[in-house]
Amino acid sequence: MACEPRIIEEFYDKHRETIESTPEELIFSIDETFINKFKKKKVALPEEIEHMIAKGIPNFPHITALCGCSMTGKSVPPLFVLPCIAELPRELKVFQRKRHCWFTSTPKGWVNRSVFLLYCIFFIEWLNFERQRMPEDIRDKPALIVCDGHSSRKNPLALFLLASANIKLIVLPAHTTHILQVFDVGIAKRLKSKFTDYLRDYIKAPKQEFNSNAAMMRYAIIYSFISAWQESVSLRTVQNAAAACGLCPCSVEALKHNKYVRELTPAENELQEKRNYRNRNRFNINGEELTTMEMICAISDNIKKNPANHRFCRKPEQDTKERFYFWITNYLDPSTELLTKLPNMPGYSPND
Repeated sequence: MACEPRIIEEFYDKHRETIESTPEELIFSIDETFINKFKKKKVALPEEIEHMIAKGIPNFPHITALCGCSMTGKSVPPLFVLPCIAELPRELKVFQRKRHCWFTSTPKGWVNRSVFLLYCIFFIEWLNFERQRMPEDIRDKPALIVCDGHSSRKNPLALFLLASANIKLIVLPAHTTHILQVFDVGIAKRLKSKFTDYLRDYIKAPKQEFNSNAAMMRYAIIYSFISAWQESVSLRTVQNAAAACGLCPCSVEALKHNKYVRELTPAENELQEKRNYRNRNRFNINGEELTTMEMICAISDNIKKNPANHRFCRKPEQDTKERFYFWITNYLDPSTELLTKLPNMPGYSPND
């Protein structure tokens, strides 16, 4: 879909100072991807397994991965959203022990506000550790997350925690991820191809025994995705994508020759007007920084109209980290299961 040049120019003009003042080591692109869509190549299977991803994995129909990387090619451990699981399967615990990834579960494996909250907590802890490895002149500077406007971002509690940890979050303009999202522009295609290759090779020759075919498939999928993700995120790949998106360096010049950046046709204008009319009553976060206190309060006022969202609209008031974590786990959506233990969060003060 095409995007008018003025929308991109307005976005970068609005956030240029924030982007340019943030070291590339501290700028992160975050996106979610659906693993069960990686099905374009033929895959050899053992005789006892009848179907592959194209038909759905037995007892494992859908997995989402929340992925992130810095503009210097540093990959963040993915958060896997498993469908309808109350306890982490034994064969997956090795990935958690080695800190390759994190796990949570929702009824259908989709990302919701609780999942985004958990990802932010895990990300904060991970980044606090990574900051200690950075040069002293940048380690304490504000970090920046750039992501799409998925409804899960409308989470005042998650945004408050990010802001408390010196992390800003900016949402891209609507319908521009194919132009401005580093993951979509430079990583997704390679990731899907590598994932399929790893999965095919593992299924042909499993490296260990499993109690069931379902267990083997679970292990193979997570192993293959982590391997493909680590291989797909490199300094060269990310920096090429960031330059193509106009993010690093912050410039719209690279986008002027993008085939999707142009004036809309009359038919596209009509379609856009219809979309705007349908969304006229929605609280718009696209193109905005969400971690200002003004925006956090505005989002809170908007989503708490639904009583089910009240849990995300309260600032933590607990005076100890132990009570804070108890509070967090008790205010997750009841359908969301925490499969990875919450980490310590050095630097967080409930009284901030």
